[in-house]
Amino acid sequence: MAYKVFLVDDDRFVRKGLINLIDWEGCGFEVCAEADNGEDALEYIQANHPDLVITDIKMPVLDGLELIKQTVEMKKSPPNFIIITGYSDFKYAQRAVKYSVDDFILKPVDKDEIEETLKKVAEKKKRKLQVDRNRNNILATTAFNELLTEELEEAHRHDCMKKLNINQTTGMAYMIIEINNIIVNVAKLRDIISKMLHGEHYHSSTLFRDHGNNRIGILVKSEEMKQFNGNIIHFSEALKKQLTNSLNTEVSLYIGKIINNPNDIKETYDTAIKALQFKYLESLESPIIYGKTKVSNVNYIELDQTIYQTLFEYIEENQPSQIKNAIDKMFEQFQDKAFAKDAVKTSINRVVHEVIKTIQTMEGDEKNLSFLQNMLNWENKPRTLQVIKGIFFDFILEAAALINQLNKESGTVHIRRIKKYVDMHYKEDITLKSIANQFFMNPVYMGQLFKKTYGMYFKDYLLQVRIKEAKKKLRQTDMRVYQVAEVVGFSNSDYFVTQFEKITGMTPTQYRKKILRKMDEMELP
Repeated sequence: MAYKVFLVDDDRFVRKGLINLIDWEGCGFEVCAEADNGEDALEYIQANHPDLVITDIKMPVLDGLELIKQTVEMKKSPPNFIIITGYSDFKYAQRAVKYSVDDFILKPVDKDEIEETLKKVAEKKKRKLQVDRNRNNILATTAFNELLTEELEEAHRHDCMKKLNINQTTGMAYMIIEINNIIVNVAKLRDIISKMLHGEHYHSSTLFRDHGNNRIGILVKSEEMKQFNGNIIHFSEALKKQLTNSLNTEVSLYIGKIINNPNDIKETYDTAIKALQFKYLESLESPIIYGKTKVSNVNYIELDQTIYQTLFEYIEENQPSQIKNAIDKMFEQFQDKAFAKDAVKTSINRVVHEVIKTIQTMEGDEKNLSFLQNMLNWENKPRTLQVIKGIFFDFILEAAALINQLNKESGTVHIRRIKKYVDMHYKEDITLKSIANQFFMNPVYMGQLFKKTYGMYFKDYLLQVRIKEAKKKLRQTDMRVYQVAEVVGFSNSDYFVTQFEKITGMTPTQYRKKILRKMDEMELP
């Protein structure tokens, strides 16, 4: 970018001589206009705001020093000044210093001298411009974050909007950019995005917000989409392609609701966050745009219990092909039931933690798993669903082999299966003897092994499971006490009440009233 220079001298030949003498472009300037008197020059400066004024001192109507004085007094951001004169009187130089003139050059002008001065002025302006931009960017970013995350009073909200320096009223949207499968430096990512948006003028103010974990958000304004006729879809597709090529990895874009008023910035931000939850349901080849997804809503649910149970059975039996089939079904359900991104995370982590817990229960060391850290940190580096599935599969296979080895060493495989059977079938009429027969074990031996493994007798564990489920029913439903007793496996409601009171210290009815009272207290203002 060349700075604009304005020449003021009553001698036309001096002006033309300067134009021809100096390598303006090489010094970072271009001559924008000329004037032969101070009065016309003052009018031009007020109307056109040149970056640098080169003026003589002795001129008709208004001399050069008075021109500088009036300009400095009238403008908040006056241009830089260089004086070129044939008068070497010291009093002129003193006045020039008073008005912060950049240089006082005597005629005849030396080419090298004035070009050196011009380069210094250009560098000075560049530094000042960068300082101003940095300050304005900090103010705008702070205001932007306040608008997105805080409830503001109207006066403060208006002040924040002014700092954003947004003039257009149509076609803005918040976009989250996510880099998958590699770790990128956030500062580098911001620099790449800014250069793509603004070319060599990448210092232009772009409103960024760091979302962590290789994700960065920007408010896309109409000025960034000029070459795409304001079409944010075409713009985002081009941006995604450039980033993918530049970083050589998968890039995901999530776009919030397109807004037509800067006051709705919070809405486009919130909907971009929601669009992120569709990550594992949409093709990542195109940007994910809120309101334009294949399904209208995502679900924050858990996997079917049978999928968990089946997967863990295959893990304990160390059957790789069956494990693969179970994991395939697990990931298919993520798609079929439109799991939100966070719900997928919860389901995967539930399996991982249960596997680790199983290893620890068997007195094994999960740290021996080479895929453990990669699995524990899988969410810290965004990945595509297919990559996540591969990491998960490798971890489960390795864990299954370790559990199998621990099973051989401990000989407690049957007792863990019995515990899981009780967890799934506690509603049924089961006894120590019936379970032992089903698992082809001696009842006395099974009871002893169960106590040794879990620190309590079989009947106490069964009772504990049933009471735990009963408490859940009392909290979450309006079923009568005898109905609760029946659905959790008690054939006699009086016996249920007795056992419930023995374990919890209160009757089922007292427990329910206590819970309801706590809920009422929470709702009070």
